[in-house]
Amino acid sequence: MKCKIEVRDKDQNVIKITERALRSEAIGNFNPMFCTYENQKCLVHSDSGDLSDPFRREAEYLKKLFIEV
Repeated sequence: MKCKIEVRDKDQNVIKITERALRSEAIGNFNPMFCTYENQKCLVHSDSGDLSDPFRREAEYLKKLFIEV
């Protein structure tokens, strides 16, 4: 499943919006999500909350995703 992800610069300005497949990795009790952008692995964030905590993550978190480049 591909999700829409905003690509932002260091000042949080939106550069563009792209669609990428999300991948998650289990690190202890956390489960951060990553995507590939321009051949680099990027940590995916959400404006709605912390994606890396699987016990608090909600479906709405997937509506406002972004990565920083």
